[in-house]
Amino acid sequence: MIINPITAITERWITHPKCSTLGDWKTHEFLAPNGVDFTIDNMYIINAHSPFIISKEGKQMKGITELLPATHHRGGSFWLLSPHNSYDGKSDTYITVPDGIAALLITRSVFNRNGVFITSGLYDSGFNGHIGFMLHNMLGETKIQPGVRIGQVIFVQAQTASLYGGKWNHPEGTHYTQAANVNILQEAV
Repeated sequence: MIINPITAITERWITHPKCSTLGDWKTHEFLAPNGVDFTIDNMYIINAHSPFIISKEGKQMKGITELLPATHHRGGSFWLLSPHNSYDGKSDTYITVPDGIAALLITRSVFNRNGVFITSGLYDSGFNGHIGFMLHNMLGETKIQPGVRIGQVIFVQAQTASLYGGKWNHPEGTHYTQAANVNILQEAV
């Protein structure tokens, strides 16, 4: 069952630097009927020339480099996304998923209808971190301004076998690669 997004906000399962009250969530148009919109605030280029290796012993990530907004359009700075590329996106929105709850991300329909979509794994009970996702630009040149609402997080009831305590957890204000417990992700297998 989808949980009322007001519950997620009032219980502080979800926070954003611009929102300290329920009214702030409404003012910024983050509150949706069944979920909470989130923004894209940082974008990273994935190093396509380094291998991703995963085995039973560990994993080696491709690595990322921050993409700075540079393209100017109508007085604003935008990220220019090449077609048929994927990017690592991070939101300033932070979630803390309690026991008995899980969270899912979906793409806002305006992006979906223009060949831009996001993917992410399930946010398990026990996850704490900024919303992160892969952004896929499938059709032509795309310009996205930082801070735009890109997706929606939906909280659902879950029968939890155990709480997540893995390496994707990270403190507020950091990217997952900056967390102290992530160094194994950068080690070669």
